[in-house]
Amino acid sequence: MEQDHSRIAQYVKAHRLEAIFDEETIKEMKLLTYEKGQALCAAGDQLQHLYLLVKGKIKVYTLLPNGKSVLLRFNEPLAVIGDMELMTGYPVRCTVESVGQSLFIAIKTDVLRARSCHDPRFLTYIIQLLSHKLYTAANASSLNLLYPVENRLASYLLSISPEACIQPKRDEMRTEKLTELAELLGTSYRHLNRIITKLEKEGVITRKRGSIVIRDMQRMKELASGNLYQ
Repeated sequence: MEQDHSRIAQYVKAHRLEAIFDEETIKEMKLLTYEKGQALCAAGDQLQHLYLLVKGKIKVYTLLPNGKSVLLRFNEPLAVIGDMELMTGYPVRCTVESVGQSLFIAIKTDVLRARSCHDPRFLTYIIQLLSHKLYTAANASSLNLLYPVENRLASYLLSISPEACIQPKRDEMRTEKLTELAELLGTSYRHLNRIITKLEKEGVITRKRGSIVIRDMQRMKELASGNLYQ
């Protein structure tokens, strides 16, 4: 427990959380670890905590009435989960899933409603967060509705790639099962497979034992047109 307090203090300092939360609220913070593929929350859940992603990456997607899923965005630190639910009391609308191992700071919503929801610093931060999420939601909607699957796939691969992929060199990344990835991108398995085969023939990517290797980073960025699921 003492070790957790020490690590929390490090993350509080690194992300300047003392400018958002008062000292008593910081004392109530806890560390939680989620493994790859583990869901932090799903549609219909009533959140009891506000979560701050301090290490790792998460993906956010929504399930449609027909059972299909639509990818909304990826988030890296410092992402916040539960801000809208905290302010409105609404149940969760989207599924939040850990991409790899992720570490979160959790704060009970009861604590926040008693202490932080009357603090101008915290409220200003929440307004900024919600504004950013509205902007990125609009971006994700335009990707899913207006762009061909080829562009959506490029945006997805760049979104899940490690930071090293920003450099113009070959890189490799694990991908979801193609059936799951097709659903996330709002297309069929067959069509996605055709797109991947086409990009392979063009020398943009290579499939290798369940992974995709980006061969032509510049071409991949051109296909994404600067749009990422972030």
